[in-house]
Amino acid sequence: MNRRIARIIILGSVWLTSSHSGSAQGTIVYSQPENPIILWYQNGTTTTGYHSLDVDGDGTTDFTFVYSFSFLGIHSEGSNRILIRPDPPPNVGGSISPLPTGFLIGTNSSLDPLSWWAGIEGVFDPLGIYFNTGTSGDFVGQQAYMGIEFHRGANTHYGWALLRVAAEAPIADIVSWAWETRAGVPIQAGAVPEPAVLPLFTFAGVAMLALRRG
Repeated sequence: MNRRIARIIILGSVWLTSSHSGSAQGTIVYSQPENPIILWYQNGTTTTGYHSLDVDGDGTTDFTFVYSFSFLGIHSEGSNRILIRPDPPPNVGGSISPLPTGFLIGTNSSLDPLSWWAGIEGVFDPLGIYFNTGTSGDFVGQQAYMGIEFHRGANTHYGWALLRVAAEAPIADIVSWAWETRAGVPIQAGAVPEPAVLPLFTFAGVAMLALRRG
């Protein structure tokens, strides 16, 4: 292996270890089902479907999704909260806000025009509402992140869920979700755990050896 190739390998390994700095954190727990969780009202029945999301896997439902022939929505369990775009007064609540990659989800995310919202008992906040005359809801036709705040014991944690919501029918996918294990620490929408750096350092070490022999 000549020196030029070895240098390229070393530079490549350095780039790999640094290129995730904006989208990865070392204290994140990430979950992605083998197949997306489909929320879909089927067969023309009047049945309403529900799906419970346990973000941190502790056996407690943190958020409940609902789907019917005309509605997709979410309810925050307990004192957990979701980022919404509030409806103008005198209305309360609002539409769940789709967040772009990199949006910082934390205490200060509730700045205008967004707000943390715990919901109302027995009420589901809309991802999408589907009428014969059209649709309503900020998440309709979007693949984006939902900002979540939930409690684990006495601590508050932040996370995201990646959702796909259809434009013309009440169908949605829960693609993946993640949360920051450090209490009170914000998380970027789409952030995942840091990649393992040991294989990269090994890779660079092989290149260095090649340089010495070259």
